[in-house]
Amino acid sequence: MNTWILLERPAAQLEMLYRLATHPDTQKLFAGTSLDGFAEHSPLLVRLNNQPTLTQAIEQIPAQWPGLLIESTCDTPSVLAHLRQMLIVNFDQQRKGVLRYSNPTVASYFFAACTAQDLSLWLGPISRLRWFGATWATQATGETGWQRLDNLHANDWRIEWTHRTRVLSVAQEEALTRQRNEQFLYHWWQQHPQHSFMQASHWLEQALSQGIDDSEDISAFLNAHCTQVQS
Repeated sequence: MNTWILLERPAAQLEMLYRLATHPDTQKLFAGTSLDGFAEHSPLLVRLNNQPTLTQAIEQIPAQWPGLLIESTCDTPSVLAHLRQMLIVNFDQQRKGVLRYSNPTVASYFFAACTAQDLSLWLGPISRLRWFGATWATQATGETGWQRLDNLHANDWRIEWTHRTRVLSVAQEEALTRQRNEQFLYHWWQQHPQHSFMQASHWLEQALSQGIDDSEDISAFLNAHCTQVQS
């Protein structure tokens, strides 16, 4: 079995990576794609085979190594090709965007919204996917932990030589929208910890139901309710 970590923020880990790994095999996810111009800010795929010190560090202090742990019987080029095909997605009928699935928090929303059939498509040659993270709501409770997905159909995967843009399902789109909303709410809540995240989430739902979707207007709405409760 081959193993890798797809690092979400490689720049922050590069010094430690090269200190712990011996001649690491690394690949920039964005290189050779339509995002090639942003390759310097790309997630980094690092092969972990024969890198016990690095692997141990990731397992012991996973919060310092944000990203996805990948297991597959396929080789690096095959896994990398699949990961690159997952980058650009269609959503909201005709719009295109970059799916930052390598972010553990995004992964916690996105993959949870996948059906069993969706997972076999998105995981492709990946036999097992793990990450240390959680949704924003779960992070607010301090319960972040390891997440794991197993793909029973990995051995049936065949590489697609013709690029086909992935299309997000309604459930996946809704999950990513919830992720963005709860990310905004989480940062607001950190400045107002006297209220529970659940209470803040209720206020956010009220704002959205009233058609308030601008970040400044939402902040004003949340602040107003916060003041009312305190008084």
